[in-house]
Amino acid sequence: MIRVAIATLGCKTNAYESAAISAGFASGAYLAVPFSAEADVYVINTCTVTGRTDFKSRNLIRKALARKAQNPDVKIVVTGCFAQRNPDEIKDLGPVDLIVDNQGKPDIARILETKDYQFQDIMLCQDFVYRPVTRMVEHSRAFQKIQDGCDFRCAYCAVPHGRGHSRSASFADVLDQARLFVANGYKEIVLGGVNLGLYKDGNQGLAEVVEALQEMDGLELIRLSSLEPMLFTAELTERISHCDKLCPHFHIALQSGCDSVLKRMGRQYETAAFRALIDTILKTWPDAAIGLDVIAGFPSETEAEFQTTLNLLSELDIAYLHAFTFSRRWGTPADTLPGQIPNLAKNRRVRLLTALSDAKKLLYTQRLLRDRIPLRGVCESAEAGLATCLSDHFIRAYATGGCAPGSLITGIPSQLERDGILLAPSPQPS
Repeated sequence: MIRVAIATLGCKTNAYESAAISAGFASGAYLAVPFSAEADVYVINTCTVTGRTDFKSRNLIRKALARKAQNPDVKIVVTGCFAQRNPDEIKDLGPVDLIVDNQGKPDIARILETKDYQFQDIMLCQDFVYRPVTRMVEHSRAFQKIQDGCDFRCAYCAVPHGRGHSRSASFADVLDQARLFVANGYKEIVLGGVNLGLYKDGNQGLAEVVEALQEMDGLELIRLSSLEPMLFTAELTERISHCDKLCPHFHIALQSGCDSVLKRMGRQYETAAFRALIDTILKTWPDAAIGLDVIAGFPSETEAEFQTTLNLLSELDIAYLHAFTFSRRWGTPADTLPGQIPNLAKNRRVRLLTALSDAKKLLYTQRLLRDRIPLRGVCESAEAGLATCLSDHFIRAYATGGCAPGSLITGIPSQLERDGILLAPSPQPS
């Protein structure tokens, strides 16, 4: 038995791709083991969205190299966005056996066996690579990648250089993959992509995907991963509003709440339109959990501009923030912009955003409790008589009683518990 360990950094798209890599090792000759265990093959699926994820990628590679130093027969494979952008840096770390581009990563098992491989320039890739997946790696929910790449060129973002141009799975493959997940017991599918809102196969777009999954027997929950504001259109909102399996949880990439900063970032919207979008979402889903990505310390961001962002976020009825410090990425326009903000100032701004996020989350959780909003979620674990799930409203929920991992939990909020809500059983219909 050849022991294979896979480590995954970054987004839900990477998680799905690691499941596709694992599926390639599914024959009886291979045994999946944790990355911390002794293995014969170590696969590191990297990320490069920030300097921090670059650091984590290098750290995992070095851990695998330490294993190889003890056993020269160990094979090390590095893939993902950090590998796509920095293959020479990875070679300098030590005797890595194989560096695989993002387009080729689902075929790592075959590549290792045949040694038939050439690293590709991702910008030349035109097709979406689909490999069927039946099981996620250490996840109770199914992350399904339906789109790859991005044709936007935001000034701070290195992801398009690691993922290439936008390309989408065929509509038929999307449905086939979803049926595979459901047939293997998954109750929730999280639709993902590098820029999910760009999904398109002929006349079929994201709305058609959600509508088709709504009709799929055995599937209980559909969740959307991050969307760009300008792609969260009125038509999309109206179409998916009729799908009761859709989680009322929307994560949107705002990045800044100041128009002058948005313009320097190369973003394609202004804050007035963003406010209108949030209003539309809340009119359609009054108890929706809305989360926002925000970058602190973009080059030349003044204290006044940051305060404008803070003021906007304070006014919006949102559930949480994902706040990041601006991270210089080589090859992007923002890397060479004047007015780079010192780390101390960036970190202070992120702390303010994080404090605001904590306050927003508490208010939102208390509102769910006060209004007794029914919650649904897939059981992740059940220990000491307490089952846990990430609810459809993106608040962690707990329920007492027996629950098998992967099954659906439903209930009414009864009290605050740990970092989420304790559920009481849903009332039975009379």
